[in-house]
Amino acid sequence: MKIAIRADGGNEIGMGHIMRTSVLAKELRKNNEVFYVCKQSKFSPQKYANGINKLKEEGFNVVLVNEDTCLKELIKIQSDCLITDSYDVNEDYFNITKKHFKSTGYIDDMNLYYFNVNFIINQNIGAELLQYKTNKGTKLFLGTDYIMLREEFRNDYDKIINKSISKIMVTVGGSDINGITNKICNTLKEMHFELHIVIGPCFSSKYIYELVNLSDEYKNIKLYFNANMIDIMKQCDICISGCGSTLYELAACGVPTIGIVLAENQKEIGEKLADLKIVENLGYYTDLKSEKLVSVIMDFDLNMEKRKIMSRKSKSMVDGQGVKRIVFQLD
Repeated sequence: MKIAIRADGGNEIGMGHIMRTSVLAKELRKNNEVFYVCKQSKFSPQKYANGINKLKEEGFNVVLVNEDTCLKELIKIQSDCLITDSYDVNEDYFNITKKHFKSTGYIDDMNLYYFNVNFIINQNIGAELLQYKTNKGTKLFLGTDYIMLREEFRNDYDKIINKSISKIMVTVGGSDINGITNKICNTLKEMHFELHIVIGPCFSSKYIYELVNLSDEYKNIKLYFNANMIDIMKQCDICISGCGSTLYELAACGVPTIGIVLAENQKEIGEKLADLKIVENLGYYTDLKSEKLVSVIMDFDLNMEKRKIMSRKSKSMVDGQGVKRIVFQLD
């Protein structure tokens, strides 16, 4: 089967759509021909460059369409199946693409429309409780049974919970347009913890420059470009993370996590995981207070039992087989 995946990544929109679709794409290409359809901008060539380059590095062919005429060009592409992961959609998009491809699917977060598609994937916790408006035969892959983890996160890891904290991972995603990483570093730089900071591919040069200067001045700050995420997760005692898909990777590794909501589509994930005592949710980044962050970290440091419980609960949520379950039903 020939499968087209419609997704973008870049400085403005981040890399979330690229990262989660690439997990599905790699599994699908074991038995299918899989390629990507990505936007390009006439006026800002770098706008989507990071996403396109990442996909090419992963060995995918990328068909480029103009951002102003995306749908018109998309329906001219020959493919048996179209899978879309983008917020730049509406009901017209689903209706039009359904006419041009034998099968269509959508990777969803928000449940905003009537979905005229053959299947929907929403891997987020609680998604199985949502009432989707779909056609009668639409397949629904909803909830944590369908979490799409990268291959390295599918093994069962025994997380060692130390008596106290010494190493803290910080990751907010592929981009950080609001400089949250810098704020966290400045808040914690004088403390006795090692800070293991993940620099995403779409971080601005301004913020990177500031972080490099900080790491030169404070030897407890370690920066990671092209980070091996699982290695950092294994060695760190806790993580400060955005409330996106990375939370599920952290859960698979049993890392006690402090979550920060960086976008509207992360709000419910953060809240539900906090209700289950899997994540300590600090809410929206705009409300992030240095004093609160320090207080929560110190509580983690002093409370080994709390971290043990969080680690155990998080690992029980993710079994690593989500993407295989999806592909089994699609192939």
